[in-house]
Amino acid sequence: MKKYRVNESEHFNLMSMYDHLKCMEIDAIETGEWPKGLEERIEEVEELMEDAYCVGALVDWPTLKRIREIKNERQMIRYGISLAAGSSERDAALAFTL
Repeated sequence: MKKYRVNESEHFNLMSMYDHLKCMEIDAIETGEWPKGLEERIEEVEELMEDAYCVGALVDWPTLKRIREIKNERQMIRYGISLAAGSSERDAALAFTL
């Protein structure tokens, strides 16, 4: 089976998504309101982090495809947060360079 390398941006955004989800988990514990599917998302990202344990890790295509989807999702979250915080659209677009 062919393997593909995880690049730096994919690895960074996977780790960033994990941090984001863990912050959501802490908020859920404090408020008592659990977003639907949060625990499953955390488990999924943890499993992907095991496969993509470092920049340059070799993974199969379905794994890399899912990592790229999470990367895109995390960039959009970062972009939205930046806009909500009052950043200009140009500055917020820097989220897509990470």
